Amino acid sequence: MTLLTKNDYLLNIFNYKLYKYINKTYIRFIDDLIEENDLKKFNIKTSFLDNYRRSRFYNEVFLITSSGNIEFLHKQNLIKFVYCDKCEINSLLNINIKNQKTYELIKVLEILQKKFFITNNISDIKYIQHSDILNMHKKVFNTFLSKPIISLILNNTAYRDRDNNIHKLSYLTPKKYFLNYIRIKRILSKYPLATDELIKKELKTEFDIDISTVQVFKIRKKYFIPSRTQRVHENNYESFEYYFSRPKLLINENLLKYKNSEAVYELISTSKINYTYKESYTVYIGSTKNLYKRLNEYINSKGHTPKLRAYIKSNLIYFRAVETKNYKGLETTLLNKFIDSFGELPLLNSNNSKK
Repeated sequence: MTLLTKNDYLLNIFNYKLYKYINKTYIRFIDDLIEENDLKKFNIKTSFLDNYRRSRFYNEVFLITSSGNIEFLHKQNLIKFVYCDKCEINSLLNINIKNQKTYELIKVLEILQKKFFITNNISDIKYIQHSDILNMHKKVFNTFLSKPIISLILNNTAYRDRDNNIHKLSYLTPKKYFLNYIRIKRILSKYPLATDELIKKELKTEFDIDISTVQVFKIRKKYFIPSRTQRVHENNYESFEYYFSRPKLLINENLLKYKNSEAVYELISTSKINYTYKESYTVYIGSTKNLYKRLNEYINSKGHTPKLRAYIKSNLIYFRAVETKNYKGLETTLLNKFIDSFGELPLLNSNNSKK
């Protein structure tokens, strides 16, 4: 047995759903092959990573690393068959073809979605059609790939993203509806009370997307975005929860995606603060034209006030943000809404900084 080289196709062969030939007969063959190690019995050669135990219970083929590259998972599952002149089990030809085409499709998607892989920002994900995949595949591999095979692989292969979430490969080929939802969400981060007509105009201005107000309405309904009327009635501080990113620990490695990002941000404590009306984890609301630089200042004990610096130094702090060019205006709105909802400004904002 020899270790697989980088040039071999490292793919998980235990993905049962893709082809019907992966059945009990095939599973028994694999059991015999690995447990008995009787290769002559089948007149076939194999190479695999024999320093790992075999497992069939992982479906994710690869993960995206923090640098935006692909790393194949669960090498104990990865087998490549090397053919002799005669092969008594013809279905193994299909197994290798499946593995090879899956590998090729993954590498094509890595090229087409490279910016999204690097930034991990959903706004950078591209609309990709089967024709885009076929054209890039022909350019890179110069081999055959059909649309039905693309669909089968996309819908039956899984991967892990940089946040350790598991997605089908089809997540990397999003529908136009989903992409327009992301764009509408960005528009609402700048104009929280925008009408469908204003959303339509901003889609055209900012993204050169021309859709009707009826389509805007359908997208809002599909993804549970409240109407303007609902947003007006619910326009307290909590109503802005929808626009914030997920909270992340305030450490350097969580800031890289925010280089040169204009944003409003929250600093969040792990303990609730008792405000005049009710409790909240929020201790500070601010805005900046460079979120990466501002949050790094906090990490390096360069906060605006002595109390802010001392609080960050002695407490575990998380942050979340809304990226927007209207960061100053949104900061003012959020501070006013926080006062309306909680009776005072956050603990570390200016009116409380000397308490």
